Amino acid sequence: MKIKNKLAKKITIFTLAFAASGAIALSVSEQNSLSASAKAKQTTVKLGVMTLDDEGKAEWGAVQNYAKKHGNVKIKFVQFTDYSQPNRALADKDIDINSFQHYYFLDNWNKQNHQNLKPIARTIIAPIRLYTKKGYKSVRSLPKRAQIAIPNDATNEGRSLTALQTAGLIKLKKAALPTPADITSNPKHLRITLVQADQTARSLNSVDAAFINNTFVSAAGIKYNSAIYVEPVNKASRKWINVIAARPDYKQDKAKYRAIRTIIKGFQQKKVKQLIKQYSDGTEKSAWDIKLK
Repeated sequence: MKIKNKLAKKITIFTLAFAASGAIALSVSEQNSLSASAKAKQTTVKLGVMTLDDEGKAEWGAVQNYAKKHGNVKIKFVQFTDYSQPNRALADKDIDINSFQHYYFLDNWNKQNHQNLKPIARTIIAPIRLYTKKGYKSVRSLPKRAQIAIPNDATNEGRSLTALQTAGLIKLKKAALPTPADITSNPKHLRITLVQADQTARSLNSVDAAFINNTFVSAAGIKYNSAIYVEPVNKASRKWINVIAARPDYKQDKAKYRAIRTIIKGFQQKKVKQLIKQYSDGTEKSAWDIKLK
């Protein structure tokens, strides 16, 4: 090993001396050529996302570094402020993929817009949680005629009711997004109150319990781990898993397809999983490695 190291040092010294004697011009030219070649092979993927917050910047920053290192892939982020925009942009080929929605939102958008955008990878799931200020320790301890506040938008309304059914408190008709009218059994005669999603936390002062979206929990000074019930991640909650979506023909451009696969691998890495946990305080879960039962 010592002999090899000495030989390596001699070769290095010789190379530097040779460069200094005039061959350095050729070396720079070669480097420029290689650099141009590398740039020519780089693949750019336009990714549609909602306006990135600190968590999104950290997670997608890690993905961007991975993609550049492992596939010479450049991610061009296209940020949107309206949830109706990213899928339209994808269908119109203004972007290559997007990441902002769950299965249900995508399926519903496809039906309403006569499109066939495809979910190609799972990202996260954010289970909805039930909170109380009345000292109840679990959903089982809720009294008869307890008043439960749930968000009044169709998605979270259906999600909250499904969670109550999973908790064994009510039974529902089979529906993609149930409403209170779909309740078929309510042994405790729970009173369901619909309120705006951003008001569910405030409603805790006047109701027995409320389903509060993660977005509004910390802002209301509520601890995430104080929930008396957390929506389970199972087959029933599959539709709430967030996904990366693409057009049906996204595999046709081989270079772009390889680049997209690299981006997916970059998101589904251990580092991003750690960032999800860190920034969401455990309220979000990485969904690509979840086994739905």
